[in-house]
Order: sequence, then C-alpha cells, then structure tokens
Amino acid sequence: MTTVYWLTRDLRLDDNPALYEASKASTLACVFIIDPRWFEPGSYGWSPMGPHRWAFTWQSLMALEASLQALGQRLIVRWQTPEDGIPEVVRALGAERVVASRPTAVDESRQWQLITASLPDVQCDLVETLTLFDEADLPFELEALPTTFSAFRRAIEKSGPGPVNPLMIPASLPAPAPDLSLDQRLQRPFSGSMASRFVGGEACGVKHLAGYLWEDRSILTYKETRNALDDWSASSKLSPWLASGALSARRVVAQIGQFEWDVTRNESTYWLYFELLWREYFQWYSRYRGSLLFNSPEHPGQPVSLIGVSDFKRWLVDPTTHILVRAGRAQLENTGYLSNRMRQILASACVYDGQFDWRIGAAWFEHFLVDYDVASNYGNWQYIAGVGADPRGGRVFKLDKQLSQFDPEGAYCQRWLGQP
Repeated sequence: MTTVYWLTRDLRLDDNPALYEASKASTLACVFIIDPRWFEPGSYGWSPMGPHRWAFTWQSLMALEASLQALGQRLIVRWQTPEDGIPEVVRALGAERVVASRPTAVDESRQWQLITASLPDVQCDLVETLTLFDEADLPFELEALPTTFSAFRRAIEKSGPGPVNPLMIPASLPAPAPDLSLDQRLQRPFSGSMASRFVGGEACGVKHLAGYLWEDRSILTYKETRNALDDWSASSKLSPWLASGALSARRVVAQIGQFEWDVTRNESTYWLYFELLWREYFQWYSRYRGSLLFNSPEHPGQPVSLIGVSDFKRWLVDPTTHILVRAGRAQLENTGYLSNRMRQILASACVYDGQFDWRIGAAWFEHFLVDYDVASNYGNWQYIAGVGADPRGGRVFKLDKQLSQFDPEGAYCQRWLGQP
C-alpha cells in the first residue's frame, strides 16, 4: 500500500500518532503544502502568514527533512492549495491512503472535506496529534463542552486518567515514494532571517524544553515569574514549537511529570500543566464553535471595515496612545513574540481603550506572532472581548495599573521605544 502523509502542524518524529499510522504502508510519501493564500492580504490587510512565523516554519521543515532523510525518507514540498495539491500527489503516485493530523479550525476542516470528496476511492484518515487527550477520552461529549475553562479543568482533573502517553520516535520508516519531480519548494516565498530567539525544528524544541526543565529548572518559579513582560526565563517559551507541532504537548506533560518525580513538585510545576490545559481547552473550543470562533454577536457574519483597520494601525503608533500599547506593538512587529501578559494588555486596550472590533486585533496577532495558533489566538481574543468562552462582560486591563505593576521602572518601554 502507498500512503500519502500530509504534514500540517505535526512537524516532528517524536510522539507523532499520524506518522505512526501513515507508516503502516509499504511505500510512504511525506508531503507538506505551502498554501499561496497564506501570503495574500486578508480582509484586514495582513496576510495570514507573517515573516516571523514563515521563517520559523521553514526552519522547522528543513529540520524535519533532515530527520526524515536519516531514516531513508524524503520530504515533498508543494506550492499549491491543499485541496488541489494532495489529490494531485495521490493520483500521481497511485496512493491508496491519505493520513493527516486532525484539524482544529473550520477552514482546515473544509479543506479536508474537499480533499476526501475528490478522492472517493482512497482511504482518508485523520489522527489526533495536537491535543493532550483524544476526544473519546474526554469526560463529556464535544457538544457538551463546558462554557468556562474552570469547569473544563475540573472535569478533566476529576475524571482521573491523564493525557495519552506519548509515542517514541520510530526506529524505521517505509520506503519513500518514487521521485516523480513532485517537489515545488523553489516556488516558495523567501523566508528571510528575522530578529527572533526562536529557531524552528524538533531538535531545537527538545533542547529548549530540556534547558527550561532540567538545566535551568526555571519551572520551579514559573507561577511567580510568568507575568513578566519581557524576561526570557520568566515563562517556558515553548509555544512556537507547540504551535507548529515540532514539539508534542503530550511529551511536555510527560516531562513535567518526570521532573516532579525526579526533582520536586510545587505549585509552579503544576501551573505549567495548568497553562497547557488552557491551550487544550481552546483546541476543543475551536472545534465546538466552528465558524463562530471568528464572529462577533454584534455583527454576525459581517467583515470588519477597512476604515476601522486603518484607524487601528494609526492608533497603534499615535503618540497619545498609551505607552504600553506602543511598546507592545514594537516588540510584536519586530520580534514576533509577546508575553502572555502583554497579549492580554494589548487585547484589552484594543477592545476597551481603542474601541476597535476584536477581530482586527486577532488578525494583527495572526500575521505577526511566531507562535500563532488559530484556536488559542481567536479563543483568547473572544475571551477578552467577552463574546466567547466565559462571556461575563470581557476582561478589562487598566493600562496605568498594568504599567505600575509590571513595568514600574520603565525598562520595558525603554527597551522597545527608547524612552522611559
């Protein structure tokens, strides 16, 4: 049997159930699709894929290719829409099966539906690779997903069984599909070199996790330091590798458990798991909400006006805009990263101080964040705006209070704006 394995957000060998399933074949083709639509301006002016994430993604792909080559495999890179590219590869190879990671959001789910519809005689299988739990292991039906994270966490922790145990790296892989000149990587956009401390690839993610847990043991103070605005060691910084799938969330939890067994367990070690449950909640929340993840109840189905987007961009750099907002914009657009605290501050400021539609800010984050995750990004923006999970009027952050609490000496603003 020839199987096409469509890689999406599972750019790793370790704990990769989709790769495990795809490897039940005599011949295997590993394919990554670079969708040209990622780089086209969206409804809000920004393209979905910004320069920071694209540079990180390309690094991750090249690292994955090296890992596959070490096992006798190869990576086929296509410059094409998935709904056209995957069927084209399947037909060229005469493949009998397609395997892919289960998508989180509605657009990716629709792409999969188009692919399967165009391949009626091919076995098409989705495998869970992004989440801590399989849907069958959740203590509720997806249609009964709790409306708040707190209720979700209590249900998960009360149910007993922990996350699914991670799989090991495969010792071998099936033979590669014949080289039919299917690769189109030369058509890709140039990735460039961005000002980022994050380097893509599974090996870099594994090394970073080991450093955070076992070498620096920064996890021991995570709960106390996680709200720092711009301190590298204050939080785990695992999100770019988790978002791209270069690092398995299940492996991270397993490593936390091993650390608690070998070293110690405290409130901070639990809190890192707590934050991974936040991520987990929004993965299932996105699947449950579908297209509602991108809508506002006040304007269902209506796009944001371009006038609002222009006003938003001017507001970000206006000298009268709060200094924290301007500093956060500079850090985000120059580095592709913000701390969780700064993300909340900027989201609140966009919605409540600037009075902008939250979807503008969400699209802005989508373009610039190196660790963009559709479920976490749009779910958290809805949470701040009070139109999604736990809709209790939103979450308002008083900017002067945030400044005095988290940047009392003005070091953060000085760093990113060159002024106190």
